[in-house]
Amino acid sequence: MKRFFTILTATLLLLPACTDNDSIRTENLSLNDETPFSEGSQFSLNLDFNVDFPVSGFEKEELAQVRKTIRKACFGDAYADFTAPVKELAQAVRDEYAADYVSSNESFLRDMEITEAEANNLNWSFDIKGSFGETYGDYINYIVERYDYMGGAHGIYGLFPIVFDRKTGQTVTAEVFTNGVSRERLTELIDQHKFDELEDMIDDDINREDIFYVEVIEPSNYFSVGEKGLTYYYQPYDVAPYVIGLITITIPWEEMR
Repeated sequence: MKRFFTILTATLLLLPACTDNDSIRTENLSLNDETPFSEGSQFSLNLDFNVDFPVSGFEKEELAQVRKTIRKACFGDAYADFTAPVKELAQAVRDEYAADYVSSNESFLRDMEITEAEANNLNWSFDIKGSFGETYGDYINYIVERYDYMGGAHGIYGLFPIVFDRKTGQTVTAEVFTNGVSRERLTELIDQHKFDELEDMIDDDINREDIFYVEVIEPSNYFSVGEKGLTYYYQPYDVAPYVIGLITITIPWEEMR
């Protein structure tokens, strides 16, 4: 019978969210877990979760909607309506990931007709973080960070902001903030500002012309808002090679007025 040795913690901490508005208080889902592929295996699944859920700062119905959106964004649609305490949520997600890790790699070994000892790498890891960010007027950013590794040369990092309307608890689209500016004009502004956050990277070894492998950068579905403007987020491979990493492009508010 297989045995799983795990290190598991799920903690609830009431603390101010990391924003410039201390009216939102949160509880924290924290999980650090290691599951060997098999008893005594050199391979394992590693999980590192650190996700904040609001407990105040929204009306009751809106609070439930925000928590639901965060569960979906961090752990998938299957957990949208999971309303048990966050400690139970942590355990449920851990169990799902562990079961998928073992069954997927067992299938891989069967398909490849090799033993575990002959495998090069069966390690997986998932890091998921979620926290509130900057408040802008009636809106607040929530930032989801992920790093997923399922073998291979490297994992995939992503940063996925969500913008909540503080009054309704609903997520909003970028159109709320673009003042009717056309998509064509937004694309022009993105092109004008696409190197702003990359200047430190550009030197004799990296030419501007070699950074982006798309000729036209369209507005992204992922964005945040703040005092400086509207910031679009492009994940690795979206518009540039993996080595460039996450790309953010900010359009100042005055250029959309």
